[in-house]
Amino acid sequence: MYLRYETEHLILAIGNEMFADKINEYLKRNREDFSRWDLKLNDSYFTMEYQIRAVQAEQRIFLKAEGARYYLFLKSAPDRVIGNVSFALTGKKEDHACIIGYKTDRDERGKGYAYEAASFLMPIVAKEYALSRFQAEILPENLPSKALIEKLGFHFDKVIRNAHEFDGMDRDILLYVLEV
Repeated sequence: MYLRYETEHLILAIGNEMFADKINEYLKRNREDFSRWDLKLNDSYFTMEYQIRAVQAEQRIFLKAEGARYYLFLKSAPDRVIGNVSFALTGKKEDHACIIGYKTDRDERGKGYAYEAASFLMPIVAKEYALSRFQAEILPENLPSKALIEKLGFHFDKVIRNAHEFDGMDRDILLYVLEV
């Protein structure tokens, strides 16, 4: 896999220290909105020091072929992060499975960018990691996420009870899968 790709509208790049400030701006801009779907993050997460360490960790994961997080930039605005698509191998390599995650800037939703990035990257990731399956974990009320994953060809597999804690409560998630 490469550190950078281009699609019709997007530049997809593995994070690095050179644009950690752009990642931090993107996360700060969307902090309140993302908190509806993500674990609560403390203020230190939204600092340059933290984001530099985060991209360094993401680079190590990429180099060890354990996953990848690509940040999305519009070709027409290459200095502004508008989203990310991530792939994390599940615990056992013999499972040949990977969990996909994605976020899109609130101002760029509904324009097809997450679909464009994910549909471009998924065949590359599947080949690189010899995958037989993608998985997506979605909160039941996250209808836009369910719509995206279904458009990508995933199907509902099961409910995982009390899978993650959000706002101090154990929450169920929906598991979607795509066999490749």
